[in-house]
Amino acid sequence: MKIDPIRIKSYLAEIRRNSSELCELVDQNELAPNSLPLKAAKYILIELAEAMSNTIQHVLAKEKGVAVSGYIDTIVKGHEHGILSEELFQRLKPFFDFRNSLIHRYWTIDEKLLIENIKKGKDDFDRFIEEVETYLNLQ
Repeated sequence: MKIDPIRIKSYLAEIRRNSSELCELVDQNELAPNSLPLKAAKYILIELAEAMSNTIQHVLAKEKGVAVSGYIDTIVKGHEHGILSEELFQRLKPFFDFRNSLIHRYWTIDEKLLIENIKKGKDDFDRFIEEVETYLNLQ
């Protein structure tokens, strides 16, 4: 089976758009606990996780014939199969762990820590795009 380039481009465009919006929220310096911008950032993070997971899952299924069983498994197998570098894998794994907390235990999230992590990791999403594009160009 072959990777669908239109599908991959669509996922990467969604990641690019959401990454840009997240960076805009950070640059405006409006992220604060219980704020509307932070609520928007949480939703953007969910969309980023979905699109990133869909990207890796599609590449694994179509190119490697590898099935995944959830978000964490997707990123682990993406790393194991050379789609993501060790450094990016280590940076994104906590993000995917956090995605599960955001969806299933949103009431227990330390919003100050979340804001720090958003600021620290906001460039990881563009790096993800670069690594996926590089991987696909080498195949």
